[in-house]
Amino acid sequence: MDSPSGRQIVLMSADNLSNQMLVYSIKKELDFDCTIYSHSLNDFPEGSRFSPDILSSGESSFLFLVDCKDADIEAMTRNVIDNPVLNDHLVAFYNLSDYSESEVKALTKRVRGFFYTDDSMELFLKGVNAIFDGEVWISRQILLRYIMNHAEGHRPEADQTVQLTQREQQILSLMSAGVCNEEIGDRLCISVNTVKTHMYNIYKKIQVSNRLQAALWAARNL
Repeated sequence: MDSPSGRQIVLMSADNLSNQMLVYSIKKELDFDCTIYSHSLNDFPEGSRFSPDILSSGESSFLFLVDCKDADIEAMTRNVIDNPVLNDHLVAFYNLSDYSESEVKALTKRVRGFFYTDDSMELFLKGVNAIFDGEVWISRQILLRYIMNHAEGHRPEADQTVQLTQREQQILSLMSAGVCNEEIGDRLCISVNTVKTHMYNIYKKIQVSNRLQAALWAARNL
């Protein structure tokens, strides 16, 4: 049965006890439909509940969590790129052991988040929700490395046509440092909904559509 929210998670991994426990936690804590799919990332056999026809129906929002334990992250990223079925769906990697340059590269290739073997279940579930809410779930180290790599040598004159308020500049600076909405709210003593409203206005003013683009804009203009 589909979850009431229409959000569905597919674990691309082996059907083992560890993943079964993860499925249980997702269903219990988030009330999302969650299924283990122990096939290749590029293999959706005919009749599968995750066939292209089902995925393109628009009735649910899918997050594919790809198990990267002992895997080549660059190879997994290429699999995501090469799979047209995943074009319109969310993809994140989990069971990562450590941060690497490969994750920085994966950010530019439709991967929306990274989960590590030492993450707590609370942090994992928080990240899953964040990805469904349109955020990118990455460590501050990776975000800062991504910004520096892309901003270096590409710093144009500040865009004088964009007028951000002092509060918007504060929020954009914190977001660019990898601070999540909840923590931004705590630091500035405002609600999460207020943070989201400010972020919406910031995106509109600087003409970007996601946090990474906003962070790059901030690195070049603030």
